[in-house]
Amino acid sequence: MKETEWHIGRMPRDKRTKQPVEAITNSVNHSLRLEILTILHQGEFSAGEIADVLEEDVRYVTGHVRILFETGCIEFMGFKRIGGYARPVFRAITLPIVTDEVFRKLEKDERHDISGVGLQGFLAESLSAYANEKLDSAEEPPCLIWDVPSLDAKRRRKLRRRLNEIWKEEVLAAEAELANAVVQSGEEAIPTVVGLFSFERGRRGRPERGYFRVEKD
Repeated sequence: MKETEWHIGRMPRDKRTKQPVEAITNSVNHSLRLEILTILHQGEFSAGEIADVLEEDVRYVTGHVRILFETGCIEFMGFKRIGGYARPVFRAITLPIVTDEVFRKLEKDERHDISGVGLQGFLAESLSAYANEKLDSAEEPPCLIWDVPSLDAKRRRKLRRRLNEIWKEEVLAAEAELANAVVQSGEEAIPTVVGLFSFERGRRGRPERGYFRVEKD
């Protein structure tokens, strides 16, 4: 791809080769694209640097990086000199922190894009962890709980507030405490994927089987 064809940042929506839903599923339905996404969550890299990490042919990796960029799944950050040549560098899409008030004021397409970025990131990290057998530990089993309860507006808002409280009180607080705890215990800090989700189901009707149920006494 020539330099003049690059767009700094994310590919504009009207120029993407795939639109949001198809782009997200396409980004995680190939093992190499999946790993490229998770690597780009860690920083800015060229296709050559990604190829080195994955021990893959750079031309093969470049093709998949291009697909991810053209479908709007990653951002182009510019060029940097690597081995005497200017190489395009990419990163995962930065997910902005958007308050409820700001989110409501956005255009529908903007809200759709922001939701898609969050969903893509979580899907990529989850599937990568599964593919790399990180969900198989008997010593520290993963927490994989989800359900589809029927809730009215009041209880949906209450649940959402509580999930935000858990994020601040448990997730962010735990990370803030980490530095001292690691120094004292000498234990390695393991990057841990945490996701809290609450949204209306895509299809009407409540599934009757296959979901976690809390046992009642």
